Amino acid sequence: MNPITRQRWLFLIAMAILAFYAMLSVGASRRAAQRLATAQSDLVETKEKLRDVERLKTAPKVAALQLEAPAEITNRISAAREVAGLPQSSLLRQEPQEPQRIGRSDFEQRSTTITLSALTMKQIIEFCDALRDEQTGTIVRDLTLSNAQTRQSKQNNGGPEKWEAEMTLTQMIFSPKSQ
Repeated sequence: MNPITRQRWLFLIAMAILAFYAMLSVGASRRAAQRLATAQSDLVETKEKLRDVERLKTAPKVAALQLEAPAEITNRISAAREVAGLPQSSLLRQEPQEPQRIGRSDFEQRSTTITLSALTMKQIIEFCDALRDEQTGTIVRDLTLSNAQTRQSKQNNGGPEKWEAEMTLTQMIFSPKSQ
């Protein structure tokens, strides 16, 4: 074999080896690009989940893990009355009920009926806000208002309109049926 032919063969072999390595490099870069795209997608999903976790940390709980004692409910009502600036005489009735299972679920609900005497709408709203406790799933679920004074006395008095309020304070409790 003459030297020129030999150089051509060596050149072709070198080119074939370079082409083979180029194909391997292109394949490797494509796989790396796919891994990068997957990693970016995973990063976006992880960031969304972290935002959800942060949001849920401050979200109200739906149910408490234990039942509040009747004395605690009475204390909660008294504290809410003080926060709202209501006189002791404005609280006419508070009746905590026994917890009732909600259907066939793992939750129970305790209701407490509260009746207030003639108060302004602002006082009633402040009282309801003070009763709410998102950490124990306690809220005012039902509120019934009735006018506490006649139009005649309002016109003579010139003061704000007064309302009698009956409300139901509820607490949701997680209570599995089976241990």
